[in-house]
Amino acid sequence: MSAKKNEQLLKAANNRLKSGSCGFKIEQRGQKLTLRGTLPPRPGSDKEGPCQQRLSLGVYANPAGIKRAENEAKRLSSEIALNQFDWKNWLETKEPLGTTDYWIARYEEDYFRKKAATPESLTTWKTEYLTMFKRLPQGVELNKEALSNLVFSTDADTRTRRRAVMVANAIAKFAGLNINFNEYKGNYTNKNSERILPTDEAIAQMYHSIPNPAWQYVFGLMAAYGLSNHEVFLVDLESLQREPGHLISTYRKGHYGLRRIWCLYPEWWQEWELNKPRELPKVTGKDNRALGHRVTKSFKRYDLCKPYDLRHCWAIRAMSFMPNPMAARMMAHTESEHNKTYQRWISEAQEDQFYKILMERGDRPQPPRV
Repeated sequence: MSAKKNEQLLKAANNRLKSGSCGFKIEQRGQKLTLRGTLPPRPGSDKEGPCQQRLSLGVYANPAGIKRAENEAKRLSSEIALNQFDWKNWLETKEPLGTTDYWIARYEEDYFRKKAATPESLTTWKTEYLTMFKRLPQGVELNKEALSNLVFSTDADTRTRRRAVMVANAIAKFAGLNINFNEYKGNYTNKNSERILPTDEAIAQMYHSIPNPAWQYVFGLMAAYGLSNHEVFLVDLESLQREPGHLISTYRKGHYGLRRIWCLYPEWWQEWELNKPRELPKVTGKDNRALGHRVTKSFKRYDLCKPYDLRHCWAIRAMSFMPNPMAARMMAHTESEHNKTYQRWISEAQEDQFYKILMERGDRPQPPRV
């Protein structure tokens, strides 16, 4: 049976339900069918009255499943009208596995139906979602209490709390629970994670101190082009051979598209011979996090700065070379994200340097002549 035929059957079933004033609609979510309509608050919900909800039927989106879903919608509507509806009757028979384990597994399946299993999406799943899901107890019902414990297991006003709130909200919505924890996400900002960045002179000294040519090349690329610790393995090295040494990044090709990055300082392109591609270290990793971990370990081995310090330094350096929107684009940031993240690192000396550059421009605005 074709997907188009199933769509026609589903549409016809919903039209019949609507004509009969059923109050419930059949929806397809993935390969399964659910009912959507107004129901009393689900057990564990903080809602005080009836609201729009989805009820999983556990049946597949095929002709037999659509027929059964239509009958179940009529039965559900009848129970509501006769004031005979009881969540226990439906959850026990339709969702016998409503535990944390069950919903996490279903959420993961749905996540990778919507996103290809790329190194980037695998990293996001592990760092943003799985780390939080591991805080949920196994085998217990997924309800407000379980998700509240997840959220409050993190410290307030931290990045971890914001992540916990995001994940708790996401799986609650997916499971049909009318719960929202946004009021607890706090006021985390990066101001509490200030870091002392190396000077450009220190960066150049570190480059020359690396005895391994392959890792020296990695360091040079990251410093000169502001690459993240895994992106360095996802660039077009041949693009470096052409004047004036702009690097083409293929990272997140399907998301941001190819992007061109300027070498800052352009002198490093020649002095460090970045225009002569060398072999990168032979590292392996099934996702971006694994690749980045290899870089971090090597930087520690050679007593270098933190890998992301080089990216931060490039961003601050770029403020003296180009407009912020251009720098943000080269880093695959939005302009607001770029400004929020990097402007707090501008020192007074850098501000004075930037002011001097602007004042020496021949096309700068002039005062009125009276």
